[in-house]
Amino acid sequence: MQLFATAVARTRCPFADEVNVPLAALLTERAGEGAKDFGYKRETAGEFTRWGGPEAARLSRWVCAVAGKFTESLTGMPLAEAFGRSLEREAERVADEVREVAVGVTRSWASLYRAGDRHEPHFHPNTALSAVYYVAAPSTCEIDLLDPRPNVDYFDPGISLAGESHRVRLACTPGELLIFPGWLKHAVPPFQDEKPRMSIAWNLNYTLG
Repeated sequence: MQLFATAVARTRCPFADEVNVPLAALLTERAGEGAKDFGYKRETAGEFTRWGGPEAARLSRWVCAVAGKFTESLTGMPLAEAFGRSLEREAERVADEVREVAVGVTRSWASLYRAGDRHEPHFHPNTALSAVYYVAAPSTCEIDLLDPRPNVDYFDPGISLAGESHRVRLACTPGELLIFPGWLKHAVPPFQDEKPRMSIAWNLNYTLG
């Protein structure tokens, strides 16, 4: 048996050509004064879904819808039913029956990478799903997804039976969206192009109606 698979969604935005150009211009402006400069990348301040205008609102709605369908396809049931079964499994009760569950944005921001920038392995705490959308880049946008099993690096047995410490590197293009569990560690390898690479990230959680 091959156990403990990690599901990742990868899809292309059907209206990418309509939103990427205005978003790239906006992100260039926002990545200047007031942005957070971590030394290894630049990140916009504030909530992207609030200051990004109609393109940001449209894109965020689509991302949440895709995330909801992603979860339903994995669980094989509507979000409300999946959430209810999770409550039963954890022996929790709610005062009223959960009638509606949706995917909502907890936090959103944009990142700008310049030549020499990178992002070390990290994950997003208190987040059900992480989403990354690629807005602009001179070539492909690489991202590494790391082995989520915490103990695989403690001992090297000499023979790998389960892909220990394996990294999966994806090469995405502007207009593509990735969605994966919030606990999955990911990293951006060194970026070497002269023109910047721009992406948008969302922390997503389930909201109750």
